[in-house]
Amino acid sequence: MDDKTQQNDDNGALESVTDPKSLIAVYKKNGTFDRQRKSMLENFKKSETHSNLLLKLKLMVENKIKNDPTILTKNRGKMAALIQGGIINEHMQQKKNSKNDTSLLSIVDKDIQEKIIDSPEFHDIVKTELKDIKRRLLGISDEDYAKQLEEEKRNKELELEKLRKEDMEREYAYKNNFKIKNLNTSYKVTKVPRFNISSNRNSFREDDSGLNGHNGAGSSKSGSENKSKDVKYLMY
Repeated sequence: MDDKTQQNDDNGALESVTDPKSLIAVYKKNGTFDRQRKSMLENFKKSETHSNLLLKLKLMVENKIKNDPTILTKNRGKMAALIQGGIINEHMQQKKNSKNDTSLLSIVDKDIQEKIIDSPEFHDIVKTELKDIKRRLLGISDEDYAKQLEEEKRNKELELEKLRKEDMEREYAYKNNFKIKNLNTSYKVTKVPRFNISSNRNSFREDDSGLNGHNGAGSSKSGSENKSKDVKYLMY
C-alpha cells in the first residue's frame, strides 16, 4: 500500500469518526449528554417557570379531588395516570379552542423553546462540547487545541471590529448625506419667473402702429371734409 492510499484511508477514517452522527453518538456515550441534561433540569427547577408550573399543577389536582374525592382511594399509579390524562386533555382542548394556550404542557414547551431551542447561549455550549470531542478523536493535544481556540477568538474579535467600523462608516455617511440634503433645501434659490419681453414689445409696436393708422385715416378724412367746406364757401 503506497503513501497516497494510506493517507486516503486515514482521511476516510477521520471523516467516519467526526461526522455529525458519530459525534452525537460519542456525545451521548461519554456522559456529556447526561451532564448537560442534569444541568438543564437543575436550572429549570430554580426558574420562575417551574414555580408557576407547580402552582398550576397543585390547583389542578385540588380541583380534581374536589370534583371526584374517590381519586384519593386509588393507588399512586392510577392517580398519576388520571392527572396526566387531565393535563393532556386540557392542553388539547386549549390548543384547539384558543390561540392563547396556557396549559401546563404549553408552559413547559415555551420554556424549552426559549431556553434551549432558540437559545444562542445553549447552542454555543453544545458547539463547544462537540468541538472538544472532535479534536480528541482527531488526536489534537490540549496545548494545540488551546492555541487553536485562541486563534479563533482573535479572528472573531477582528471580524467584530471590522463589522463595527463598517457600521460606523455607514452611519457617518448617512448623517453627512442627510446634512447635505438639508443644506440644499435651506438655501435653495427661487428663480424669478421669466417673461418674453421681445414678444410683448412687438405687440406694443403693432398696437401703436394700428392706432397711428387709425389716427392718420381720421385726420386725412377730416382734412378732405374741411377742404370741401372751403370750396363750397368760396363758391358762394
